[in-house]
Amino acid sequence: MNTSQNGSMQAVVGAIVEYLHAHPLAADSADGVRRWWIGAQRAGPRLDEVESALDLLVERRVLRRLPLADGTVLYAPVMTTRQ
Repeated sequence: MNTSQNGSMQAVVGAIVEYLHAHPLAADSADGVRRWWIGAQRAGPRLDEVESALDLLVERRVLRRLPLADGTVLYAPVMTTRQ
């Protein structure tokens, strides 16, 4: 990944995290994330960019994948418990 791609990825990751701060119970597909979570904040991310950002956030345990019976995968925040 070159510097430009890394910057683009970080912008997408940042937009997703920002959305989650405002909407902590959000859950959506990769395309829904692209259209609704990022659309108003960043013009035109490609679906593959969003999918890469979502993969990174799953790896970092910020998001989790929720597979549905029809094959659709939703992404939602990892819920933590406070003691």
